[in-house]
Amino acid sequence: MSTLKCSNFSELKAAMPLEGLLFMEGLSLTDESLLLEAAKLSSKAGSLENKLLHWDFGPLMTMKYEAQAQNYLFSDERVPVHWDGAFHKEPQHLLFYCTDSVGEGGETLFTDTEKLWQDLSAQEKKLASEMTLIFKTEKKAHYGGEIRVPLKQVHPLKGTSILRVGEEVETKLNPVSVTVEGSQSFYEELKRAIYSKDYLYAHQWKKGDLLLCDNFIFLHGRNELKGNLKRSFKRIQIL
Repeated sequence: MSTLKCSNFSELKAAMPLEGLLFMEGLSLTDESLLLEAAKLSSKAGSLENKLLHWDFGPLMTMKYEAQAQNYLFSDERVPVHWDGAFHKEPQHLLFYCTDSVGEGGETLFTDTEKLWQDLSAQEKKLASEMTLIFKTEKKAHYGGEIRVPLKQVHPLKGTSILRVGEEVETKLNPVSVTVEGSQSFYEELKRAIYSKDYLYAHQWKKGDLLLCDNFIFLHGRNELKGNLKRSFKRIQIL
């Protein structure tokens, strides 16, 4: 699996309905210019609030290592595969813009669940369609609570089948538990499948990289930071 490389934001926007994972490199953007370009990528009309998902801190989130992190997202730990907005409001696309990265570690992982669904057998599709996952976590950052999520869902724009295979988060910071209503053994098989090279892309960040991801097709996670504690990027969730 790989990304489609674009040379400018116009090309990026034109490719959005066709490709789920898009990439640009060598950029130098201020927060203001990044927000402006992100807003142009939204299919929504109206104010910035209608186009970009806002949290307590606003629409632009800085993701970087914190020595005293209260949430595993800001630690040096591995981040299990998930999708954004599950505990609040799901954005259509995620924009990641790298402002610093030195060496290996902290690669972002993307899993294509549209393709994974297509490759399931008829019996596996039946099991997936009957399964519900219950996620629960304490709110220590910008999200939290308890939600019930059907495993098999439909892409709201494309109408294709997708899978919401969230993993447990086993951490001392703020763990996320998963309760399976359905086949536990099939859930364990899916957790292995989402790391298969047939569905997984790992992006090693360089300063100036920008990556746009369809948040319905793709799950994402992160490898341990290891020596790359300088890894930092801006994240915007596009409605």
